[in-house]
Amino acid sequence: MAAMEELQIHSKSYFVRWIHVSAGNTISWSIQPHKKSVNFGIFKHPGQSSLASHLPTSDSHSTDSNENLPATATANANSGARNQQSTVIEKLTAIGLKSIKWIGKCEADKISKGTHDVTANESGNYALVFDNTFSKQVSKTVTLVLLTYPTGLQPRAHASSTASINQPQPGASSESLPHSIGRRRGNSRATLIAQRSDLSTPSNVHTGILQKRRRKRGQGWARRYFSLDFTSSTLSYYHDPNSAALRGAIPLSLAAVATNEKSREISIDSGTEIWHLRASNDHEFVSWKQALERASKEKQDENAVQLGPPELRLTMPAAASPEEEHEWARVEKLLGQVSGTRDAVRRLAKDTDPKYFVSPLPSEPRSRGRSPSPHPPGADGQGDARRPFWKRKTSGNSAHSGKQPNSTVSQLVVPGGTGKPASIMSHSDGMDQIHDNLMAVLRDLDNVVSDFSALVTESKQRRHPPRSAMMPRRSMESDLSQEFFDAMDGGAVSPLLTIQDSDDEDATEDKPGPAIEEVEDDAPSDSEGEPDSPAPHDNTGASPLFPARPKALAPLPLDVVRRRQNITAPTVMPPSLIGFLRKNVGKDLSQISMPVSANEPTSLLQRAAEIMEYSSLLDKASQSNDAVERLMYVTAFALSSFSNSRVRERSIRKPFNPMLGETYELVREDKGFRFIAEKVSHRPVQLAYQADSREWSLAQSPMPSQKFWGKSAEITTEGRVRITLHGTGEHYSWVPATSFLRNIIAGEKYVEPVGELTVCNESTGHRSISSFKAGGMFSGRSEEVSTRCVDSYNKPLSLGLAGSWPTSFVLTRDGTPSGAPIWNAGTLVPNAPKHYGLTSFAATLNEITAIENEKLPPTDSRLRPDQRALEEGDLDRAEEVKVQLEEGQRARRRDMEDAGQSWTPRWFTKVEDVDEVVWKLKAGKDGYWEERGKGSWSNVVSVFDV
Repeated sequence: MAAMEELQIHSKSYFVRWIHVSAGNTISWSIQPHKKSVNFGIFKHPGQSSLASHLPTSDSHSTDSNENLPATATANANSGARNQQSTVIEKLTAIGLKSIKWIGKCEADKISKGTHDVTANESGNYALVFDNTFSKQVSKTVTLVLLTYPTGLQPRAHASSTASINQPQPGASSESLPHSIGRRRGNSRATLIAQRSDLSTPSNVHTGILQKRRRKRGQGWARRYFSLDFTSSTLSYYHDPNSAALRGAIPLSLAAVATNEKSREISIDSGTEIWHLRASNDHEFVSWKQALERASKEKQDENAVQLGPPELRLTMPAAASPEEEHEWARVEKLLGQVSGTRDAVRRLAKDTDPKYFVSPLPSEPRSRGRSPSPHPPGADGQGDARRPFWKRKTSGNSAHSGKQPNSTVSQLVVPGGTGKPASIMSHSDGMDQIHDNLMAVLRDLDNVVSDFSALVTESKQRRHPPRSAMMPRRSMESDLSQEFFDAMDGGAVSPLLTIQDSDDEDATEDKPGPAIEEVEDDAPSDSEGEPDSPAPHDNTGASPLFPARPKALAPLPLDVVRRRQNITAPTVMPPSLIGFLRKNVGKDLSQISMPVSANEPTSLLQRAAEIMEYSSLLDKASQSNDAVERLMYVTAFALSSFSNSRVRERSIRKPFNPMLGETYELVREDKGFRFIAEKVSHRPVQLAYQADSREWSLAQSPMPSQKFWGKSAEITTEGRVRITLHGTGEHYSWVPATSFLRNIIAGEKYVEPVGELTVCNESTGHRSISSFKAGGMFSGRSEEVSTRCVDSYNKPLSLGLAGSWPTSFVLTRDGTPSGAPIWNAGTLVPNAPKHYGLTSFAATLNEITAIENEKLPPTDSRLRPDQRALEEGDLDRAEEVKVQLEEGQRARRRDMEDAGQSWTPRWFTKVEDVDEVVWKLKAGKDGYWEERGKGSWSNVVSVFDV
């Protein structure tokens, strides 16, 4: 690793740069203070190397001297450097650090160089401490060049531009170490250049060119240079072999790695991001697969507790002995302790993270990061978590277990402002107590990991070869493959997972071939770049893709009805899916039948109807006289649908996969719209729906899919949402943003939208681009959204949006919030975490009111018997009926295939001569609402007959 940083060290404070170094490597540094001198020393954390995963996200750490270090500034100004040095070392060692080497004073505008060899049994976390506690008022700027390389081998530069950085000359001026090389990001004043890991010996590194899929859909693949460092088991990538700018790095100890030999693809899921890689030929694929296997195995051998993909290989013996029952009870207890201390460290990291010192908006004093929880106070047991860390008891029975990164590559973040979190400013001795508690927490983690390691070792010595713990229930069979796996296969097992191709995947995109699309990329990262090109302006009036104004809105208008406020709470938790998911990496989970206890009592059609919860935003758009303001309301509507996943307990279950031909209607007399949806295709799963009101019409033909990549599930929806505002005749469209279900195997599960969402006014060419802020390893779910607007010539417009998708959006003008929020999230059901995490709107979707009673077709989701049984708490009945319904659907499909027929949707018809698969609601005598008025329901297949 090679890095150059410019550090800002405040007065009466010290700065810590954490690095993780393996045994047999050398730390080399070159330090140049500017204008004023600083003190420098090296310390080591005495814990295990795995504790690197529990350090704060930022490597920076500064504090006032009167809080954690001695107030040396108040000492006699003539006291010698020796007394000052001994005091600093004494205080640092008192908080748990081991003094390795104290360099002392580094003169201003001079370069101080040195090295330290990390001998055997000395690998771990090293702290580079820059001491400025003797300065009463003057902040310092220091340029640091830091390298790590195998002991006995000199590091080599890769370009002349970096040679002077890697080997600075004594006595060089401050200009010899440039202050700003690389790309400045966020609020950090630190600038980092990370060079390739091939500073190591050839046997400790594997490099080469791979194709990397761009994160934005439809942008193809790009050639990138990758470097796998076996000493740290870290995979890094760069733009090309001559580039020194690090674009990304993933520690394999945190990641699940899956390979697909047929398409030569490699998927790496770290839990916060997923890399899709592809080799150009079979030889390169085999070479990289072997290298990844070696790195994964070496990391497993180094750590007794396997923190990464081995979670996927946990199995249960067929008959557990009393000793094993006792052991696994201890495992559960230890995991609860790790989870509780992990939560404490996360909150502490947020309180001391300098990136939270600057408000994202000029008029918003609150810090960046996660917005306040939408849960009612005390509803989910989080009341204690809101207290300051030093007044809060560590939870020992948390329901989830978290893993933190163990990486040697990190981005330095240092204070960019003078503010501090309220939890620190409100306590005079806050920092001192925070550090004391931090060291106590880390010691607790050390003990827990040690006990956990001993427990696993004891268990392995006596455990039988893994085999299936129980026969799978019939409904666990896949509707496509009719397979269910719950244990490891015997024999030698690779630490890598295997991607299984889904039957409905687009083969042309994934199939390797000589013509591979390569994208030249000069943007800061693969996730950035220009937004999607706008669709051509539609100035021709009617379009077959956009819904037209209906002649009538029957059965509206209606009298207001009373709807329920909650549903019955579930009686059991979802089953463990470790073995099941291990065999389905890369598959579309929406195509795989799962036990009924893994479901919530709603169907995918009803989940699609949740987009209508905030239809009032479309009403406001139709009433606005300003075109850009109308676009902002439509954008807020497009973003608001993500809020139905804001309660994290909802992410642990999935909706029922509808039967082919199943329908769902929703008539909201209070909101003035009607909605009808139908499942029109089974392979691939595709729905079609249309909603109408007096002012607007909305339609979409979504193809939802969820693919599991080892630690996360990627949730995508193909099919544009299209809206027509009848008053202006304007057409709006967008493709829903991609979301990820994080920590699907272990840890706290939550849904997080990523990337960008672009809403286009296809009549004027105006576009809004909404960006979801990326989260990090320690920051948890990212919730911030910012929206900018451009005209048809990509010229920026003044209006925009800012806020968080689980709570509210406010209209901005030239980046400054103006007025009250234009959208606030709706209410949740009482005690939402215990009631599937539903919103009040979603809780009403499966209810039969006076509007629907005896007026629904026999295919409506409200009449589905297994879903109704689950809502009423009868799991056995729900499981039995679910199996019967799936068997009936397969029988109907076989009968049609034998007769040479194909399924024809009853209420929607396909739009011809368009580039995408779009279904349009039928009108006239064959229309749904016309049939509803007559109550005849002719030519409707009873899909719920059992």
